[in-house]
Amino acid sequence: MLTTRRRSRRAAATAAATLATVLAAGACSGGEESDGSASAEPMPAISIGSDLVMSNGDDDGDDESPAPSPSVDEECLELQQVWADTNRALAGIDEQHPRALVSGFREAYRAISSVEAPDVEGWPGMTSYLDSAVDALADVDTDDADEVASVMTLTFSEADTARAAVAHDQVTQYLDGGCRG
Repeated sequence: MLTTRRRSRRAAATAAATLATVLAAGACSGGEESDGSASAEPMPAISIGSDLVMSNGDDDGDDESPAPSPSVDEECLELQQVWADTNRALAGIDEQHPRALVSGFREAYRAISSVEAPDVEGWPGMTSYLDSAVDALADVDTDDADEVASVMTLTFSEADTARAAVAHDQVTQYLDGGCRG
């Protein structure tokens, strides 16, 4: 029994450590390769001519104009922020601290599911992986390291963790490329 428990904890620790390492590496990438779209640089000033006349729409009968949709850059920036929040939450997972592991998965899922799923390869895989973790850990005693490890081992195989790592890399590459395929 003790040997099985140690294997269970070791497998859960390995899965959590593997995912955390992959996620931390992905969260740190993009420095040199990034196109700067997420930088804090101010946007260039816009010059408006003094002869511009604004209309409220009454003179031409056009009462309403459609609301502008967010630009691709704005959508990309939002996805980059959500992805950063997801990675930040997962960077804190630690098999030695079951409470941090459980809360990290929960926060990561909240972050990634806070936006409508974009058509980005890997996003559905990461969302599914995190959803599975949150569901599996829903009723776990967060102070019981053995229980958390057991749930993680029963929920995820090494192949599941490897697929999550691939999905993570796909999303990271897309976002680091300025949301261009």
